[in-house]
Amino acid sequence: MTGTIGTTGTAGTAGTTGIAPQWKRRSAWLLGGALVASAVLSGCGQGGAERTVSAYEKGDDTVELTYWIAAAEEVNLALVDQFNESKGPELGIHVNAEYQGDYWEMQQKINASAIAGTLPNVFIDEVAMAHGFAESDIILNLEPFIEATDFDPTDFQIGDLGNLRIDGDLYAFPHMRSVPVMYVNQTLAEQVGLDPAGPATFAELEAYLQAAHDATGSPPMYLFNYDFWVMEALLHSYSETAVLSEDETQSNINSEGAAALVRFIAELEGKGLIKVLGLADSNAFYATISNPDTALVFSNIGGYKPFTGMAAEAGVEYGVSMIPTGEAGTRGVPVGGSNTYLANTGSEREQAAAFEFMKWLSDTEQAAYASANTGYLPTRLSSLDTQLMQETFAAFPGYQVASDQLQHSRMRPTTGAYHEIEDVMGARLNDIWLDDLDIQPSLDALAEEVNAILGRS
Repeated sequence: MTGTIGTTGTAGTAGTTGIAPQWKRRSAWLLGGALVASAVLSGCGQGGAERTVSAYEKGDDTVELTYWIAAAEEVNLALVDQFNESKGPELGIHVNAEYQGDYWEMQQKINASAIAGTLPNVFIDEVAMAHGFAESDIILNLEPFIEATDFDPTDFQIGDLGNLRIDGDLYAFPHMRSVPVMYVNQTLAEQVGLDPAGPATFAELEAYLQAAHDATGSPPMYLFNYDFWVMEALLHSYSETAVLSEDETQSNINSEGAAALVRFIAELEGKGLIKVLGLADSNAFYATISNPDTALVFSNIGGYKPFTGMAAEAGVEYGVSMIPTGEAGTRGVPVGGSNTYLANTGSEREQAAAFEFMKWLSDTEQAAYASANTGYLPTRLSSLDTQLMQETFAAFPGYQVASDQLQHSRMRPTTGAYHEIEDVMGARLNDIWLDDLDIQPSLDALAEEVNAILGRS
């Protein structure tokens, strides 16, 4: 399935944050005199101790909350303004938003603030970081708050939800979601007689790229491996290979399936059909988006609006298709993006107020607004039925493609060491491709590096 657009349209703009690499990290109280609906549960973030949570009630004074945001700065700030102008006064809650940079900068600042005792009440970070934050006692188990308020999280059904849960309990709300997709230069495809939907399978990929190369004399595809997200999708789809073992104690990067994909890319690179870019070559990668000779781009649906806008300025029309399938029709895409986390800080009243803000932020209309104004997918099924999302899907059909691809979603690794592992794997694979290294011995050595990191995490 493919969608086509030529300009950024009117359904919302992502701004420069849309293409940044982040798509790319206690006692009971009286409120208004009444204690209501309590729930007692234990959780990882509480060191196993039971805790009592009561639903929030508006008091005489305003609760001030600190909310740290990462990625999509303008949209997140706009949502906070909406809350402070509408729901906040009704609840007696005011939220102060502070932008902290990309996901990895946020992770570093959260870890530092936990040590210093200066955690914000609520924060955004990447989906794979939930386990690390919970193991460090930085975030709270949300189950007591859910039970105390009768909140229904079953509408959170956009993609794999494993990165929200730990031992079955919910530890985060989904905020923005994205998946890797294949961008197709439909202008070039039509010029050289190729399918404007792009190759449907990896078996078709080489012939597709060869035809584009024969017509232009230039590399028709660039592989930018900056955070390993696309590689996860290629591994799942090409050979049903996950980066780590199911229990995340061992690397699979030297497995037969992984070696087959690395060898396939090496062969395409050797023929000039793929040009591998260094991990720091983001400017070179973005320049390829508007290059009329670029046939295919594997990247994030979060870059949809800015990518197509950049291409349109060069007279190029991009469509969006799913990642190709492997030999057995296999396809798998990691679900990335951000979660909102309730920090283990502040009074019970502040925690209950922060949960109320998280509920509002994750609700149907807000999820639709965040999606329509960024490039991320909405995190609620009910958001898909809103007029705003219907208009957005009509104007930008690639969103529908990405949404349909969620049926093939896979959970990203959850180990707190995964960002370090990504960096190592990306660098070593680039060495293999750029320096023409022996593949299996190099992957065996890489697996040992990854296992050493896992062993100390």
